[in-house]
Amino acid sequence: MKRQILVFFVLVALVLIVAKESYAKWVWSSETSWINPEKLSRDTTDQKFGYAVTLLVNREYISAIGIFKEIIKNNPGSELAEGSQMNIGKAYYLFGDYKSAFKAYEQMIEQDPGSRRLHEILKKEFQVGVAQMERDENGAIKVFERIIERNPLGFIAADSQVKIAECYYQLRQFEEAEASFLSVMENYPNSEWVPYAQFRIPYCKLSNIRIQERNYDLLSGSRDGFEIYLANNPQGSLVDTTKEIIGEIDIAMAERDYKVGEFYLRKKRPDAGLIYFESVIKDYPDTEWAARAKEKIEMLRKVGAIR
Repeated sequence: MKRQILVFFVLVALVLIVAKESYAKWVWSSETSWINPEKLSRDTTDQKFGYAVTLLVNREYISAIGIFKEIIKNNPGSELAEGSQMNIGKAYYLFGDYKSAFKAYEQMIEQDPGSRRLHEILKKEFQVGVAQMERDENGAIKVFERIIERNPLGFIAADSQVKIAECYYQLRQFEEAEASFLSVMENYPNSEWVPYAQFRIPYCKLSNIRIQERNYDLLSGSRDGFEIYLANNPQGSLVDTTKEIIGEIDIAMAERDYKVGEFYLRKKRPDAGLIYFESVIKDYPDTEWAARAKEKIEMLRKVGAIR
């Protein structure tokens, strides 16, 4: 009896192994459903297309591209040629060659500017631009600019403008980033991105200040921008962050005024120093510099330097 049970389990295991090996040869895609590449004929154009798709699924991108190009060459203007061109873009994208992927998609639009697949193509190009941001921001900017050029009021035009601004920010070109966020507000005033752009504009100023070692005029302008964001978006998702940034700016501004006051004390001008210390107390009452300014004023009064 034990021998029979053992034989049964061995047979079951063999069946499962064979089934698994057989199943492993099959691949699936939305264009071809399940296909066994090893048994797939390649005589007709349809069959070649299906085989190229299986190569794409199996990550044999270069081989797949070669077959798709052959289909396009031998069947120009056909639906299979159009599908092949789309898959060439996809193959380059998956391979990580984003420039070639973008060129492949652009070629489709150049051949048929009014393509029924324009929406789909632009969406693919947007994905290429987003991926390219990780390694080549300037290249990504060109992609997003072309999307806007192709369809300036389209479904992803505002998204593309935001990405352009983010690319400039990553490049630390803060003035260009600020201008690009301003374009979001000017060109797409009804976009959901407007509150975000309102926040990022003063944030770009703030980042630029850090590069310029505290340009206080820019710092003041940055604070004004954050106040505008709060006024327009009292329930916005970035309200808490904005208030924290304003607090940091106030500390920097208070420190600046306090140190100017100290400068005048060293110049034996307590009257001028008093003006700055009082300004710190009035304008930045919640900072540590306001407390220090009060102490300075009390000290000046004790020594009779001021009334």
